[in-house]
This record gives sequence, C-alpha cells and structure tokens, in this order.
Amino acid sequence: MFSHEPAFLTPPKPPIYPAQARRRNQQGLVLVEVRLDAHGLLREIKLLRSSGVESLDRSALDAVAAWRFIPETLNGQPVPSRVHIPIEFALSASR
Repeated sequence: MFSHEPAFLTPPKPPIYPAQARRRNQQGLVLVEVRLDAHGLLREIKLLRSSGVESLDRSALDAVAAWRFIPETLNGQPVPSRVHIPIEFALSASR
C-alpha cells in the first residue's frame, strides 16, 4: 500500500544540516522512499532522488532511519506500506 502522508509514533527529528555543506552554501531536495512492515517498522530505505550533494543525501537518510512510524491500516488492519518523503535542505537569507 502506498501512503501519501506518513504517521509518526513520535515527532520526527529533522536531519542535521552538515556543517561543510552549510559553509559551502549547498542546498537541495532529497527524496527518500521508506518501506514499512505491518508493525510500522522500517524495512527498507532508499534514495529516490539525490540533492546532488552527498552529505545532504546521507544526512537525510540517517535522519529518516531513526524515525518511528505508525503502520498504515486497511479495513482496520495494519498492513505493509511505503511512502515517499521529501526533505529540503535550504539556507535562510537571515543569519
């Protein structure tokens, strides 16, 4: 089952913006696919679209790997699912 909105057991911690990427003004959007079992446990994590910056991609994958999900349900029963999660790394103009 494909889920459009993941549900979380606890609020997910945002990824850490790598210091070197911040210093170099590197930004980008990372798209991660997560596959969950019927218990909401992460079974597979995959980089679907790279930001073009390896450290940003790694930070996004590491953050998502630590998130805890609530399983999808179908007719009241938990089922395996997958979800695409976009993670944006953007530097604000104000410092």
